[in-house]
Amino acid sequence: MEERHQILQWYDALCALQKENMKKPAGEIQDMPLNGLVTAYYGLAYNLYLLQHNAELQEYLIRRLKMTDSFYAAYYETFVSAWFILAGFELRIENEQDGGRTHPEFIATRDGQSYSVEAKTRQAKKNHFDVGNQLYAALRIESQLPRVIFIDMNVGADADFEAFGTQALDAIRGREAKLTIMGAAAPPAHVFVTNQPFHLALEQTRLPQVCLVTGFKISDFGEGAQFPSYTDAHKARVKYAALYDVQKAMVAYKIPVTFDGEIPEFAFGEAERRFNIGERIEVAEGRFVTLQSGIVAEAEKKAYLTVIDEAEQGAIWTAELTDAELAAYKAHPETFFGRVVSVGGNIGDPLDLYEFFLNGYKETPRETLLEFMKNAPDIDELKKLPDDELRYRYAEGLTWSATKQAEEN
Repeated sequence: MEERHQILQWYDALCALQKENMKKPAGEIQDMPLNGLVTAYYGLAYNLYLLQHNAELQEYLIRRLKMTDSFYAAYYETFVSAWFILAGFELRIENEQDGGRTHPEFIATRDGQSYSVEAKTRQAKKNHFDVGNQLYAALRIESQLPRVIFIDMNVGADADFEAFGTQALDAIRGREAKLTIMGAAAPPAHVFVTNQPFHLALEQTRLPQVCLVTGFKISDFGEGAQFPSYTDAHKARVKYAALYDVQKAMVAYKIPVTFDGEIPEFAFGEAERRFNIGERIEVAEGRFVTLQSGIVAEAEKKAYLTVIDEAEQGAIWTAELTDAELAAYKAHPETFFGRVVSVGGNIGDPLDLYEFFLNGYKETPRETLLEFMKNAPDIDELKKLPDDELRYRYAEGLTWSATKQAEEN
């Protein structure tokens, strides 16, 4: 068995897992534990599915996946590709026929900005967290574009993750002044250090994933970046928004039950999808309304719907929910009404709070903001600021006040 290709080994183990867990009659929905094996096998399938619109890159990775020696490196590259795709990037590979220079794994483009992306993985289960060799190898790849480097630590789920973070950051930041490539100072790069332990813990569930983001010679990016104000931190977050979206895509990554993204309860006929934001609903013969928004009151088993009729008159309706519909909402509240909507959440850190204030006052007139700040000692200077800067200053003040109050309490 060990001489067979890794995918065949996973498939054999998956068949055994299915035989052990799937006891319901054929045709009924089955479930089984989401362990490392299931995530590795179906995750690879999902990643290749996401690459279906990029046949050239998909075929390139499949060729490498078929070779035992390059399997795990290519396996990791499918995850990196998937995260970029889920973050809204378009991917392409450079002309590999150009043998006169080295090439990155792929070029990722979003909002008119392109990045050279390189992915490296360490040998499994090393007893340290130094990523210097992988960083050096990635920086040797020639590119005129901004660089993004992914390095997978390739350690088990029982690793010391506090030491993981400290040593990885030291390995990257500590080489900024001394690392050279071909006799010249090494170029800057946006670095993502990850750990995807699925293939190392096939029988375990609830496996921890890690994504540490930092800059190599990019002081305002990722872990370790320091800013004199929340406004400066916010501007850096906006500056690198596309790359932070890649990190968010990794954190949110999960294998879908249905590859078209439909909620399982609707896809498998347990409940009928009745509410789609933007859809016209016939409420009487020849009379239609359009669903604008909706919320669910779980305790009441009701949906409250905001609708607008053809005369542009609005109203709030209620609808009783079935048990299956309520279960669908609890499992997927963001997409219950047919598109992604915010369902609220906790403020995670002061910068999130700052951005909450900034967004909350983005439509507030300039005169109103100045009225709010009329007692500020620098009000004369505030009056000279452009509208955006005035909003930044107001959000900054609110954030400092709120965080100070929280510390005192």
